[in-house]
Amino acid sequence: MQLPSRPVPLSSAAAAALASRHGLRKLGARPRLGPYTVSLWRRRDFTWVLATSDAYGKNQGSYLGQLWGVLKPLLQVGVFYLIFGILITGTRQGIDDFLSYLVIGTFLFEFIASGLNNGGRAIASKIKLVRALEFPRAVLPISVTLTEMIMMWPAMVIMIVIVLVKGHTPTWSWLALIPALLLIYAFVLGCGFFLARIVSATPDLGNLVPILTQMARYVAGVFFSLEVLASGFGLLGQVAIYEPFALYLTLARSAILPEIQAGWGAWGLGLAYSMVTLVSGYIFFWLAEARYGRD
Repeated sequence: MQLPSRPVPLSSAAAAALASRHGLRKLGARPRLGPYTVSLWRRRDFTWVLATSDAYGKNQGSYLGQLWGVLKPLLQVGVFYLIFGILITGTRQGIDDFLSYLVIGTFLFEFIASGLNNGGRAIASKIKLVRALEFPRAVLPISVTLTEMIMMWPAMVIMIVIVLVKGHTPTWSWLALIPALLLIYAFVLGCGFFLARIVSATPDLGNLVPILTQMARYVAGVFFSLEVLASGFGLLGQVAIYEPFALYLTLARSAILPEIQAGWGAWGLGLAYSMVTLVSGYIFFWLAEARYGRD
């Protein structure tokens, strides 16, 4: 009688090949970038639902609810106009329509600041979801930035109304506001990828993000003309004009305000900022995919 042969243990390489053949992979392992991106695209509906749910849930605990999405930048405009438009009139130099200039800068920078601040907390704010479900973690920075974009649209309507009341007539150039907003979104999302990974690994750094965005507000030309200010600072002044935050506000303003000009070079630089930040931020975030929720 022939005894059954004793099973031979699989080597590590053979076990890995067998698992791969049956679609299995190591728990918590980082997938390759290509399949990861495909998986992220397949979960676009989940990303959208997550973003719209967060947008709806924000400010629900207050009496005015979603109106705060419009009231907050309006109140900021009021404060900035009082300080920089009435009390400190020197900041209006070189600006024909200071109120429209201020409204566009304030409303758009509010989106930038909110996107950066919340992007840094993208993993921490959904840590229970990260630990409970398996999905591409890049969903979270994307949904956070998308939430801010959704909440921005009512404010954009108010912004356009104010500009119209100030006597500006719509022209075809106003359509350039759309690509300007897309460039801003791509740049903020790229920064969000960087910040989400950094803050996830070192939570204390999350407290610095609002401070840094507040500093950026004062060098982005939100309530004064950088061109006028930069004229006395030589090369440093030119760098200030073309830093990303200031450049994106200039592109948006140039679409609506005829006195603001932005050539193709400025648009090309804005596109470069957005694409480089988005791609490098995405890869930087993906490299730590296996560590989110486990640190």
